[in-house]
Amino acid sequence: MHTFRSGGAGALLLAVQACVHAQTAPDPIQQVLVSAGADARQAQSTTTSIIVNRDEILRHGDGTLSDVLKRQPGITVDASPGKAAAIRMRGMGGGYVGLLLNGLPAPAGFALESLSPDVIERIEIRRTATAETSSQAMAGTINVILRRAGPARGGAATEIKAGSAVVDGYLAPQLVAEHSGRAGALAYTLVATLRHDENPVTAVTTEAGSNPGLLRRIVWSDHQTEEVAELAPRLSWQPDARDTVTTQGYLRKRRLDNTKREAESTEAGSPTAFPHAVQRFAADPLHVYADVAWTRRLDGGARVTAKLSGYYTTRDADFVYRGMDLRDDLRETHRVASGPTEREWTFNGSWRRPMWRGHLLAAGWELGRKRRSEYRRERQTDADDAVLLSSDEDYRASVARGAFFVQDEWDIDEEWSAYVGLRREDLRTTGEGNAHAPVDVHAGTSSPILQTLFKPAGRDGDTGPRDQFRFAVSRTYKAPDIIRLMPRRYTVDNDNSATNPDQQGNPNLKPELAFAVDLAWERTFGKNSMVSVGAFHKRIRDVTLYRTYQAGGVWTAMPDNLGGATVRGIEFEGKATRGSLAAHVNAARNWSHLDSVPGPDSRIEGQPAYSGNVGLDYGTGRVDLGGTYGYRGRVTGRTSAVLSSADGIKHQLDLYAVWKPSAGSRLRLSVTDLLHQDYIARVAYDGASALTRTTAYRVRTTWRLVWEQAL
Repeated sequence: MHTFRSGGAGALLLAVQACVHAQTAPDPIQQVLVSAGADARQAQSTTTSIIVNRDEILRHGDGTLSDVLKRQPGITVDASPGKAAAIRMRGMGGGYVGLLLNGLPAPAGFALESLSPDVIERIEIRRTATAETSSQAMAGTINVILRRAGPARGGAATEIKAGSAVVDGYLAPQLVAEHSGRAGALAYTLVATLRHDENPVTAVTTEAGSNPGLLRRIVWSDHQTEEVAELAPRLSWQPDARDTVTTQGYLRKRRLDNTKREAESTEAGSPTAFPHAVQRFAADPLHVYADVAWTRRLDGGARVTAKLSGYYTTRDADFVYRGMDLRDDLRETHRVASGPTEREWTFNGSWRRPMWRGHLLAAGWELGRKRRSEYRRERQTDADDAVLLSSDEDYRASVARGAFFVQDEWDIDEEWSAYVGLRREDLRTTGEGNAHAPVDVHAGTSSPILQTLFKPAGRDGDTGPRDQFRFAVSRTYKAPDIIRLMPRRYTVDNDNSATNPDQQGNPNLKPELAFAVDLAWERTFGKNSMVSVGAFHKRIRDVTLYRTYQAGGVWTAMPDNLGGATVRGIEFEGKATRGSLAAHVNAARNWSHLDSVPGPDSRIEGQPAYSGNVGLDYGTGRVDLGGTYGYRGRVTGRTSAVLSSADGIKHQLDLYAVWKPSAGSRLRLSVTDLLHQDYIARVAYDGASALTRTTAYRVRTTWRLVWEQAL
């Protein structure tokens, strides 16, 4: 870690500076590898944003959206083997990041693994919220824009991608077909994907404790197989010069089959109730999204838009746990059949118009309702099939959302521009079930936002570097989701402890509120090179932490509002292009402190102190080569006086090579996590009976070879 802080970070800065200064020398650009359009929009926009265009999304040949995001400034991805990826901005995850789909809050069932990069047009990363989008974005927002409809001109185009990934000897084939066309005023695009994924995981968990003494090792493996079929159609109809109607859909059907095996050995202390175990999980999730939008251009540059969107997801799952003794004799069987279903609709619209002296006024609304229902049938039996436990739980919940906003983008003069916005957002969550009391929670806030951009005027004819300065003040919030509010218990099947507790929701959770200040300096060199340094400070009220307690011999973790928190950090980004070579560097340093947690490492859960990426891309007419090295420092945290956690350092190296034998053909080879260093996670309880749980995961390299053909 020390090397990265001093020598490593300094070397990255020097590398970017060298490329930047080299850019000033006259040299014809053979190929632009960094999108000038995206960089120009980023530099000129008053609101702070990073735009990841389609070329950059597809460059590495990534299989998931999270792999694309992990290379972006200020973003880290927690992707422990066998677990869903968790996205963090400025080290903050767990609902602090606002996920948007086509500009609207993504449904609760939406995950970054739910979308293939092939169906995405661009990604907009905003470090400061705007009034037009949701103010549930303490760390920032990630807006995923799906593919646009049709080619720019008439005719049709078809592209086929076929290939396979290889993970630890397992093949994971994929097929992607995209067809787009235009007929008069109608444009259309259809993307279809078929994919088979293999995710083998092996790990060793060590438990050590005192009073009484304990030393236990659990060797386990977890193999997940996934079948995916998805369709993403889009239509755009422009009957006249004023009106445009678009409709877009997304359907994803999956089949999951997961088998986990555990073998325990105890050197000191007592073994668990089931030293050997086999568990199987099977599910068939379905995700459906559709929207229709209308835009009308009015006189004087005004515009009115309206959109109606809907989302549906359902999943029927079967889980079987077979607990055995050291001789592999069956002791207990746990069977759970469960299935959540969510339905959500949103109706939003806006009006915007250029006004006097450089003002662009906008106002709009957003209404929506989400309904969630879930059943859970659990049955536990002994070796003779006698019933030990039988339960039947159901619950239904609803979230009503309403918001309106007004904003003004003002070009004050050639040097100054400003953005002022106000958003009022309210959510009401209600729920009831047959195993707990009803829930009725209101969350909402008014969010004023101010952003300014200062661009000092250059001298006439000055073509050298240009500086600009940004300042933003915002108020955002984080509302508790349905799962955390419903007082339903999720139990572990074996070895309940302070480091492996049951989980339960809390209907008394309040929303978290944050006040943030952002500062940034940016320098641009020509069209394709830039350097920026930013700093931020956030003050959070009613921060949510997990409170772990023991009652009746059972350990339970429950979310609760426990005081305030302070989060601050520094971010660096640099890009440079010279000829066929492009370099990009980003680095971040984050701090945080929880008021209610004493002692060292009192931090926001999962926040790394250091993170960064450095990458190079080289392109000729026939071959493109490149790679990115990513670093995430050790993550330490303490959620109470007696509970702490630590995750090890992560080094990741991704490489790619593209061969273009003809104008419409490409052969792409990509390698993810070439270093494949083991990943270590630790949880410790420092109470009267100390206990430490450490898991070492084996990380595997993924090789992917894909042929891309335009027809």
